[in-house]
Amino acid sequence: MLLAILLLMAFGLSLSLGSPFGTSSRFEPGDKVILFLSSESCPVGGTFEEFQVVRGSYECVDYKGKRWIRPFDAGLLLYKELNLKDNFSVEFNFLAFKEGCPYVAVNLFSEEALKSAKTKHVYGVLGNTYITMIGTCDSLEAGIDTKPKSFAALREYSRKTSPQQVHKVALSVKDGRASIFLNGTKVAMETFRPNAPVRGISVYFYRRFATDAPYADNPALISDLKVALYTGRSKTPSVPSGITAPQPQTQRALTPLPSVEPKPVQRNVAQRPYRQTAVKCIPSTGVGEASVIGGDRASAKAEALARAKWDAIEKALGVTTSVKTIVQNFRLLDEVIKNEVGGFIRDVKILNEENFADMVRVKIKGCVYPNEAEKALSLISRDTAFSVLIITKSPNGVELDEMNPVTTELVNILNQQGFKVYDFAGNPNVNPYDVESIIAQRRFIALRAYMSRVLSGAMIVGKVELVPSTTTGQDIGYGIRATFNVVTARLNYYLLARDKNGVRIIASGSLSALGRAPNMRDAQYKAMEALARRLGSDIMGKLDRYMASKRKVVTVVVKGVKKTTQNFAIKEKLQRIPWVQSVEDMGLGRFRVVYLENTVYLANAIERIPELELIRFSPTEVEARLL
Repeated sequence: MLLAILLLMAFGLSLSLGSPFGTSSRFEPGDKVILFLSSESCPVGGTFEEFQVVRGSYECVDYKGKRWIRPFDAGLLLYKELNLKDNFSVEFNFLAFKEGCPYVAVNLFSEEALKSAKTKHVYGVLGNTYITMIGTCDSLEAGIDTKPKSFAALREYSRKTSPQQVHKVALSVKDGRASIFLNGTKVAMETFRPNAPVRGISVYFYRRFATDAPYADNPALISDLKVALYTGRSKTPSVPSGITAPQPQTQRALTPLPSVEPKPVQRNVAQRPYRQTAVKCIPSTGVGEASVIGGDRASAKAEALARAKWDAIEKALGVTTSVKTIVQNFRLLDEVIKNEVGGFIRDVKILNEENFADMVRVKIKGCVYPNEAEKALSLISRDTAFSVLIITKSPNGVELDEMNPVTTELVNILNQQGFKVYDFAGNPNVNPYDVESIIAQRRFIALRAYMSRVLSGAMIVGKVELVPSTTTGQDIGYGIRATFNVVTARLNYYLLARDKNGVRIIASGSLSALGRAPNMRDAQYKAMEALARRLGSDIMGKLDRYMASKRKVVTVVVKGVKKTTQNFAIKEKLQRIPWVQSVEDMGLGRFRVVYLENTVYLANAIERIPELELIRFSPTEVEARLL
């Protein structure tokens, strides 16, 4: 008996020692459910009738034993009108795949956003958010504010999450405080006393950067979305009539989605014509730069050191990689190469270190081993990308909006040309006020550091300024008063590219357009729409001149082709390779390819086509074999 008592006392003591701060408060859902995404309300192949569609399309599917909303397009926006004056809770599960880093944002919005939703005004809905919870491919980002603002500007809190896993998010608004939970752990809490009620909830699907893969096959998904009120009547949430809790399903309607991201298969190249003799070690120097974010100079130095090492390998091999899209964070570069290749640069010494106010520059000297370095080049160097950085300045302030018409038009143009496109608005570390200062002062070293964050070889950076010209009711002369708001949108932009000497301005431009509407926000939107249409023709001419300077003709020979159907299939795959401008059929297994980059990238892209095996390549010819 005494032994049993001692064991119970020890067990109780172990529980009390679980955390030095005691047990964290747990999420408690509201007891009166007013919105519930379930297997009954969201039938497979159908839609959730409680939601209204602002833009895009979707269907309900079964995946991993749950009922999900699966978007067909990036940019899907759904909403539900509500009137949340008092205490309430919101719950949902999200799952996001890797390709393009898709995300789903659940936003609680204002009366102004509700008006925009009813008129199908996407930017008005997303621009008037009280609370946002954004589930991405690798994190949960969230924000809370008593005044409505753009959901992209509310990303104050961030927590890392495991990729391609189901994560549960919950929000509790109770007694003037808003608390956000991730997988049962509280991650944020703020005072929340808005001047006006929350008028609705929106669900927005998008991704951080464009990819070749269809969004529907690599989306972000949401399930078990529930909104409930705290009435104090019962601790067990009640479910409104006609809605039942989701039941386990055996049907799997989402079979095309991959469970694991495929890794590129590397094969040995039989011959490297551009390297005539085997060299054991090549002494090389490299320079790397990195921005100091949040005062973290140590991390910036580590990032600059990784870039300097890569600069050294580029110089040793005599090639310049424009972008390495497989690595999104240069601080992981050394680890990736060591794991996959095994030490391509050794005996590294830091020759010089320069510390500036907002960046660190490091110069190193090391010994590059060509065999390992060429493998690293094949692993890391893939395609050339553009990054788009457009800020908007209005009388209300400066913001970085990924969904403004100007950015959308630029992304569409670049995607049509076959470029990989990265949108900076999805990067929470980019401060729009810093970007505005950089553009105004033409600090291109700082812009170069921004380009390196997403590893892009070219960038379009600009500022849109929205200037109200006329307001409704304003006297415009002769006793006449204006019936519309008139806004002028002015855009100044630079087209930048990296070369051996740093960042070069390829082109620049200045455009303006007018927008008229009874509502000031609508007038701003129409002005940006008109500006986007003018930008299309302007930027295309400059891009054509830029690409003409990089154009080269490469002969691609594929051995083993015996049928015209095989020829057509190979031609189609070659045409889809980024930076391939055109493919001309010259007979069975022979193609004339107009390419806009170093031939090593074309060879590496052909190496990744499953049906082909690379044999050899040179600056003017690539030879492969049909498997």
